[in-house]
Amino acid sequence: MTTIKIRNIGPIKEVPEITLNRVNVFMGPQSSGKSTIAKIISFCTWVEKDVATSQSLKEYDGTTRFKDQLESFHKIKGYFRADSYIRYKSDTVEIIWENETCKLCWVDQQAYKRSKIAYIPSERNMVILPETRKVEFGSTNVRSFLFDWFTAREKCADLPLLNLGVNYHYAEAKDEDHIQGEGYNSAYDILLSNASSGLQSLTPLLVMVKYLTKWVYEDESLSFEQNRRRQDTIMALVEDFFLKKKRDQSSAILSSQEDMRLFFGELIKEKDPDMMKLLKDFSQHHAYLFKTNNSQFIIEEPEMNLFPETQRDLVYHLLNKCLEREGNRLTITTHSPYILYALNNCMMAGLVYDKMDEESKGRLKCDTSKISPSDVSIYEIREGVVKRVQKEDGLIQDNYFDQQMGKLMDNFYLMLNYYP
Repeated sequence: MTTIKIRNIGPIKEVPEITLNRVNVFMGPQSSGKSTIAKIISFCTWVEKDVATSQSLKEYDGTTRFKDQLESFHKIKGYFRADSYIRYKSDTVEIIWENETCKLCWVDQQAYKRSKIAYIPSERNMVILPETRKVEFGSTNVRSFLFDWFTAREKCADLPLLNLGVNYHYAEAKDEDHIQGEGYNSAYDILLSNASSGLQSLTPLLVMVKYLTKWVYEDESLSFEQNRRRQDTIMALVEDFFLKKKRDQSSAILSSQEDMRLFFGELIKEKDPDMMKLLKDFSQHHAYLFKTNNSQFIIEEPEMNLFPETQRDLVYHLLNKCLEREGNRLTITTHSPYILYALNNCMMAGLVYDKMDEESKGRLKCDTSKISPSDVSIYEIREGVVKRVQKEDGLIQDNYFDQQMGKLMDNFYLMLNYYP
């Protein structure tokens, strides 16, 4: 279980302690703080990964590095104040930002299972620009997304885009992104940069979802820096798992990979039951730390430039694909009532699907996207305060979008009195 609490950061006055669910939705008007919350959740998840895979808290504990990197990576410089507060607690670590410093402590140092954390920003359609590779974005979420995009597009070379009747195609020889489909009289093949604004926003999102639900688990290549960190962490794990329990050994014997190989060889030869159990636990913990176990999706405004029907189909697709692996989590920020209505359909299906007759099930478009309302948390942000907007059964109750529609229609009905 993971919880988070936020106070006095940017437009956010208070996020009371909430438990992060399999699906989390933050809705509200522009500049209300939806993205601020999503960015903090994303960054805390990343810091958890950073300290778990290094098996060390020292780079953040008692320093301002947490705030400095969060401000820089997610472009929220100036959002923090003297009374800003964050508390993030997972099964692995507790992170507290308070009194302008960061405090970290282990909850369970060996509980972490490696996540791929994907922040998919609203600026995702910039991938269509040919000059994107040449732009210096600094260490930001946009740069991180672009790096993932350049990998994902090569893996997902051909991909149908929902039920729109078009495919994304990556032309590797020319390093180009294409949209292919059937016109009225013939097939067509155009550059993604010449496609509609909806396809320009939708395509990078769907390509990333495909990559993060399939290929990321098959590609475990490490950079030089990642490999160095892995070796350092293995040394720390050996110290914790074995050397502290073998008083006649010293960490000095493990000065090279060859020393490590010989050390494990001796352990296996000894066949000491206690040490063999430790070896098994060590192997499992090592796999949890360095092999991707799940994906965390944080998506800003999935509805961008999309027709309501396509928004609906996108929600059904996201629930079907993003949650198919245990431990995956989907967090969304949105302005769109259609996103909520589609999600409500999926939750209703989770409640009644087993009671429906076969004919009704056959007409249901969200049958593969049904979800228990207990797995979904939907929040409204109003005047800087976050409030959950679900009824006891988990379905969506009166919320900001309904109220805004009511205000809009009030004017229509007022004028209707004068219409002949």
